[in-house]
This record gives sequence, structure tokens and C-alpha cells, in this order.
Amino acid sequence: MRLDLLHNLGFDYDVDDFTLKPITLRDGDEAVLWFHEPTGHGILASEFWVQDDFYSEKYRDEFSADSEGRRKKSEEHFHIYKELNDRQFNLFKDRLTSETKFLEIGCAHGGIVSRVNDFGVKECQVVEPNIQDSDFVKYKNPNVIVHNSILKDADLPKDYFDIIVAFDVVEHVFNPKDFLKKCFDLLKENGILVVAIPNHNDVLLTNYECEKYQKFYYHKAHINYFTSHSILDLCESVGFQGGVKSFLDYSFFNHVHWQQNNKPMLSADKAFVSNVSKNEKINEFYKRVELEYEKLINDEMLGGALIFNGIKKINTGQKNV
Repeated sequence: MRLDLLHNLGFDYDVDDFTLKPITLRDGDEAVLWFHEPTGHGILASEFWVQDDFYSEKYRDEFSADSEGRRKKSEEHFHIYKELNDRQFNLFKDRLTSETKFLEIGCAHGGIVSRVNDFGVKECQVVEPNIQDSDFVKYKNPNVIVHNSILKDADLPKDYFDIIVAFDVVEHVFNPKDFLKKCFDLLKENGILVVAIPNHNDVLLTNYECEKYQKFYYHKAHINYFTSHSILDLCESVGFQGGVKSFLDYSFFNHVHWQQNNKPMLSADKAFVSNVSKNEKINEFYKRVELEYEKLINDEMLGGALIFNGIKKINTGQKNV
């Protein structure tokens, strides 16, 4: 591990605490991961990183809801991820009021910001580098201010927003500490930051014997692989006060499918189970199983995602410089 790379990413870890781990990326390429033994954090070796312009057009060509690689349009993603976006919105909706100024970074197809907009906040802005997704969000929500760029290039007012959310974004950025510093600057005092990232302690990766998932999990678009310790360290280092929780993003039956078939479901919409039978008692049984599994996984901090929920505090001894 290079010290300059580690500092550029924003971590104060000792380089001697890293070991090299061979991995296979989702596209089949062999790669290596720098693994931080004390926290479990992973950093993809820099020679495998994508370029900045990858996200404007190429990202949707390579990463889709279809496991066979068929590209999906933004509107299709909007419907496929309906249940997941509902659950993500529920993580922070009780913080919204009619006076809220809201910013979402990396809004993708707009499943979350559409719910915020429908709620009736004072102002919604989004940052999204993908052209297709940005155009769809503008079409779906004409009153939302859309910045078709990455965060560092977006013209946004400081000390302005009441809440900022970023779902599945921080793992992509080249300097996550600078990203979080900018979020800190954009928020009002006592403003709220909600960040979701993939969990490097994901139960399918760490507790199930799924050879294909070991190759499915890692991919070139993700630079950092966070644990609850490493995302908390990073957020606190820029001044946020908060905590981290586990979030089971996909269902128990998705995990069963992986375990039994050693491959993903064909499409993400198949990974969410609701009504599977004409018999209501059977449906209720499925729901009970889901809820019990969800509680078990989240209690053990093994969900597919981690959620940092923090507050911007001023003059509280933060390390922000």
C-alpha cells in the first residue's frame, strides 16, 4: 500500500496494516485488493480504477439490473427498484418537512428523489453524472434542479441544505474524504447526511459458500469496500456525528437463490418477494420469514448495505481542516 494513495483517499491508517488479496472482478478480470486487517476495509488497487468519464455514458452499458447484461432504460430501473427505493426512502422520510431543502448525490434513475418530491419539500436538487438518468429525472420531476455532473464539479451553495443523501455513491469516488468534506460544507448546521454503501462484511460474501458471489461482488466501478468501522472513521474525520446500521437490501429468498444456484437472479425485481401465492396465509408466512431473517442479519451487521446517518455539528472538535 502506498502512503500517498492512502492519504489521497482520506484514511489515516498505517500502511503496514494492509495486505494484498487476489480477487476476481465482475467482468472476469483478475485484480488485487488492499485489505486493512484491523477494520476489514478494502481498497481496489489503483491500476484497476475506471476514469472519470466512465459514469457519463459507459456505466449503464456495463452495470444493469439484468444479470445477463442486457441494458435497461432508466424508466425500467425506476419500476424494477420500486420496493428497494421505498425502503431507502423510509430510512429518512421522518426527517423531511415542507421547509426541507434536499440534495441527493448520485440519484441514478430518480427513484428516491421522486418520492421526496412527491412528499412536498421546499426544494429538491440532485447530482447525477449519467446523461440518460439525468434526462429521465428531469422528465419525471420537472421542478427538481438536476446537475448532470459529479459532485466536485456541481455549482451548489454552501451551508444551504437541510438533508443530503447519497446511496451507493461513496464507494465509487476517487477521494471519499473530499467528497464527505464537500457534503459537510453544503449542509446547514445540524443538517443531516445519510450515506449508504455496500458492506464488505456482506453475509453472502462472508458467511455463505457462493463461489460466483465472490466474483460478482467486486467490480471495477468500486474503489473502496467499507465496513462499519471504516465508514464511521471517515465520516467522523470530517466532522459528522452519527452512527452506522446494517441494511438488508435484498431478500432472504435472494440469498437462498444464491446459495442453491450459485448465480444471481435474472433481474433485480425478482430479488424482492412480496405476494407469491394466492393463499394469504402462505404470503404471511413468507413475510414473517423475511422479517425474522432481516432482523438477524442486521443485528449481526451483515446486510448488503451499511447506512451512516449523521449530523453536521459546528465547533465540536472535529478533525475537519
